[in-house]
Amino acid sequence: SSLLAVSQLTRQFAMWLAALVAFQLGNGVHGRCAHAHEDCSHSGCCTEGHKKCFRKDSSWAACRPDCTPGIHHHDPPMYRTPWSCELITPSHQDCAENHENCGHLGCCKDHGHKCYEKDVHWASCRSSCTPGIHHKDPEEYRTPWSCKVIRPDGGGDSGDNGGGGDWTGTLKSTHFWDCNGMACDATTLRDWGHPPRKYKAAPQYAPMNPADFGGAKYGEKLWMVGAASDALSGALGPDSDCCGASSEGAEGCGKCLLVQNPTAVKSDWTAVVMKKSRCPPDSAGCDEAHMDFAVPGFDHATYSTANVCGSNQRSNTYLSKAQSHICGSVPPKDCNCHGLPSGTPEQKMLKDGCMLFKSWGWHHGVPQLNYKSVVCPPGFVERVRVGAAFDHNGVVSLYDNSSAASALREAVLAGTDTSPRLKPFLISLPIFIIVGGGIVAGLRRRSVPQVQSLLYPTVTDSEDMGQ
Repeated sequence: SSLLAVSQLTRQFAMWLAALVAFQLGNGVHGRCAHAHEDCSHSGCCTEGHKKCFRKDSSWAACRPDCTPGIHHHDPPMYRTPWSCELITPSHQDCAENHENCGHLGCCKDHGHKCYEKDVHWASCRSSCTPGIHHKDPEEYRTPWSCKVIRPDGGGDSGDNGGGGDWTGTLKSTHFWDCNGMACDATTLRDWGHPPRKYKAAPQYAPMNPADFGGAKYGEKLWMVGAASDALSGALGPDSDCCGASSEGAEGCGKCLLVQNPTAVKSDWTAVVMKKSRCPPDSAGCDEAHMDFAVPGFDHATYSTANVCGSNQRSNTYLSKAQSHICGSVPPKDCNCHGLPSGTPEQKMLKDGCMLFKSWGWHHGVPQLNYKSVVCPPGFVERVRVGAAFDHNGVVSLYDNSSAASALREAVLAGTDTSPRLKPFLISLPIFIIVGGGIVAGLRRRSVPQVQSLLYPTVTDSEDMGQ
């Protein structure tokens, strides 16, 4: 009898071990009733008609004729933990509570939550999930979350693929345009000066239509830049090598998200937004996963902490302070972007960005957006990379892609100090004007034949060269 007991115990242990291996490999039972040695939590039904599916805990349920809550002493010692004996049926699945591991089934009791994977050992039910370190986790468990969504059918997604759907989670969003420099550009600028007149937002950072620059990568309708909170930036990973670097807070400069506003007038639209600045924790809403979208005309006078539009602290900012927040306190879909000027190429670019964002149709300025990480579209990167929109001398001109030319033009328009490399040219400019004026005056004092005799050899030489 003792040998028989040992044999039965060995057989039970083997059955439990086989079930554990099956669970660890992710080969749960989906779409069919479970055998006696299998986890029945996925189906809620058993192949043997006289048995029912009873729950042990968040990682196991088994087919049994009956079940008594508590410890079952015939369980192998290493698995001798209490049974809840909750009856699981196809209509009453073994969904996890928020504090339980949902990885074995991908089902949550709270229907507003999804099952997000942390790693191969843990997944939990959450309303949203940001990949990376979660600082609220206990210190001993503070390891990265993958935030892969585990579905009840056993499938899942990584949140890295393009296109809509299969979102990583949701984030809060707002909008701004304070004309101030983007934090990711701070490490690029060399000539800061006092005050830092060149540290300002480039007009190239206004929302743009992908169709104008080679086309969308994910079907998105807008390319935008924004200020990400540290909580969101931590999930974006290290700075990209294309588009600036972080000088404070978390990294993520030059990394992109695909976002969707399900409550917008055009709820099927998506946008790719790149981190170009930082939303500091002391700003409204930026103590959690948050993206502040850069949109001309959409600064909010009440909440803006660094608006320098029209200020003598910056060179030409293209918009006045009043113009920077004409739509900050109205529903974005109702913005009157025609209140923005369009007299220069920079102003036209800002106004076009305002109108494109308006057409998305946000009903209010603080929506919850679906989001996931994506690779930034190459055409977008080319527009906003270091040297294309902003370089070590500041904003790059729209005229000749040179920040030196931009600096000269703005010095004329705004009466600001110029960069050191322009000063020799400006100092010598009066000399050129005086000498040139003297030559013209001298020619005017000569007779027509004398002038012709001076110019004739030059014309003759030119004709000879042409021959």
